[in-house]
Amino acid sequence: MSDAKAKTAVVTGSTRGIGYGIADSLVARGCNVVLSGPGQEACDAAAEKINAKHDSGAKALAIACDVTSESKVVALWDAAVEAFGGVDIWLNNAGMALTGPTLSNLPSDDFQTMLNINLLGAMNGCKTAFNGMKANGGAIYNMLGAGWDGNPVPGMIGYATSKAGLTFMTKSFVAEAAGSNVLVNSFAPGVVITEGFMREQERSGGTIPAARTAVLNIIGDHVDTIADWVAETMLNNEAHGELFNWLTPERIAERRAMIPARNILSEYDLIITD
Repeated sequence: MSDAKAKTAVVTGSTRGIGYGIADSLVARGCNVVLSGPGQEACDAAAEKINAKHDSGAKALAIACDVTSESKVVALWDAAVEAFGGVDIWLNNAGMALTGPTLSNLPSDDFQTMLNINLLGAMNGCKTAFNGMKANGGAIYNMLGAGWDGNPVPGMIGYATSKAGLTFMTKSFVAEAAGSNVLVNSFAPGVVITEGFMREQERSGGTIPAARTAVLNIIGDHVDTIADWVAETMLNNEAHGELFNWLTPERIAERRAMIPARNILSEYDLIITD
């Protein structure tokens, strides 16, 4: 780990959604965080908002990065080390979900975009962070998503394919990193109601079938809930090769048994159809 008193984390894809929530939660817990996203303006705005919110003594630093470029990911690492003296935690969170079409109708560019960001981007992060951490130690985490378990997800064939590939890559990387002083783990956060989730709902007309709504009300969560869980886990974890799965069978069973029924979607502007 770095010699700095506060831990330092790099969170890719952290200008909004779950990545922003995780960065915010880490700073609240006294961890310095390097925020990243493709645009510097969005990065600056996110970091400014977090820094204005907390007085933990920790800081959010904004550095734009295109994770599909290995050289830019290396530059992100170098900037984090220069600013804070080292990196203790690296979270590959950057992702893109373009939902809706079947494979026969999915634009090739959309498929390639998801593979490049979700899989190649994570590979660049794993490679860069491991090479930077192997001397002093650290921890690398990959954020999984729908399809991580190999099961088909209707309307998400491109995204799910990239996440299934990320699961395989993570398992392989865990084996490669065994015996080093770098921990490699992953998160399966379930369905998080983010800006991206709402964007994709708008792309499909802003409607959700009632049957799908019933499922989402069981497996869906707010950003803050998942962000706090991820932050706490990373700051306290000493394990290697773990899959931290939020939606355990026990949690799902508890939610199914809730009276009245859980209704997380009631807080969002969505149209439910029969």
